[in-house]
Amino acid sequence: MGRDLGWCFFVATVVVVAALLPTLTMAGRLELKNEISGVASVRKAKLAVRCWSNEDDLGWDMIKPKQSRVWTFTTMNMWPFQKTEFRCQFRSGFGTTNEDVVTVFSVKGGFRKECGVGGDECFWVGKRDGLYLRRIVKDGGGDSRRKYVDVLKSKWVWKW
Repeated sequence: MGRDLGWCFFVATVVVVAALLPTLTMAGRLELKNEISGVASVRKAKLAVRCWSNEDDLGWDMIKPKQSRVWTFTTMNMWPFQKTEFRCQFRSGFGTTNEDVVTVFSVKGGFRKECGVGGDECFWVGKRDGLYLRRIVKDGGGDSRRKYVDVLKSKWVWKW
């Protein structure tokens, strides 16, 4: 009897794990855009960014106006191993963000819902007045055009 119960528990565990496997890992995408405009000096319009994850330091990068940087990665999405997280520091000719470090992608909590429909990709946009999260509110559909809303997350501030 004990052996049969152990075997049933083992089979049930395998079935549950197999059912969860497709959701354990998924593709993630992070895009940082520079939309700073209306500035006479090109130097002032550049956006300096340093990003890193739990495993990788992506280093500093200079994003010129109307350009972007994109990273794709695989996320670990199973509790208690939810660990994919990207953080960045931002500098512009107008200052830096309120927080020294901004979490720009995370599988923890409701963060991905903040990014919008789907939640597997997050878009951040530097503009003249601050750093915005570009939240996807409609994912194309029949007209294949995304609709989004830019949400101000931090005004540029001087800390030096």
